[in-house]
Amino acid sequence: MYSEWAVQGLGVVWRVEPPTPHEHSEPASTIVPADGCADFVLRGDALLIAGPSTTWLRSPVELARPTVGMRFAPGTAATALQRPLRALRDELVLAEDAVERAAAHRTAGVLRALAAGTVSAARHLMHDRTYIETLMTSIDTEGDAGGSPPLWTRTVIRAADREEAFGPLARRLGRSERQLHRSMISEFGYGYAALRRVRRGQRARARLQAGDTLAEVAVEAGYSDQAHFTREFSRLTGESPSRYARSIQAVAESSAGAVGSGA
Repeated sequence: MYSEWAVQGLGVVWRVEPPTPHEHSEPASTIVPADGCADFVLRGDALLIAGPSTTWLRSPVELARPTVGMRFAPGTAATALQRPLRALRDELVLAEDAVERAAAHRTAGVLRALAAGTVSAARHLMHDRTYIETLMTSIDTEGDAGGSPPLWTRTVIRAADREEAFGPLARRLGRSERQLHRSMISEFGYGYAALRRVRRGQRARARLQAGDTLAEVAVEAGYSDQAHFTREFSRLTGESPSRYARSIQAVAESSAGAVGSGA
């Protein structure tokens, strides 16, 4: 089970429960779709940093305890990390390789509290303002880490959602294309084309989850044709659109069956 909590000025804090014994008969793993974000991830005793993701990855699932993490909003992670975001793109590294050791230890300690109890206890903790403030200060080595995205990054994200071309966007921001590209590599860890792909994939997943047909999703999400949809979606999620849709349907039918049986 996956739970998440949005935290203003920080991003999203999340928790994944370990599978029950009947849910796995072999070493468990899960596909993590690309979302363009960087995360702190506490898995077992190890604090990791997942760099900005522009392609799917397969992640092992902790079997003994919950996995918890903190996801930076796109364009906000650079101030918290010592290594350039471009060097962390689609990488998973030990936190001490990318932040100060003291900051890594503080963050791991705060996240352990979120993993220690039940989901209900974690939910209660996420409504504790003192805990939120402690989490925010644990990652902040410069005084401004994890804050709300600057205006220009919000403008870039909205433009990507509209499928705006890069040249007009750069001119609207008063920058050359080269300047804007450099800024994006620094603050996002990737360029505008990658951001558009990631946001397009997120729109597609949302429409598939809403029950739209593959043909409808291809048009609504902004793909040029079905082949384009299949190719990009598979690169971002690790499975084809049709398989993703079948998985959603299977989960819905399983949930409906459980409710109908009184389970």
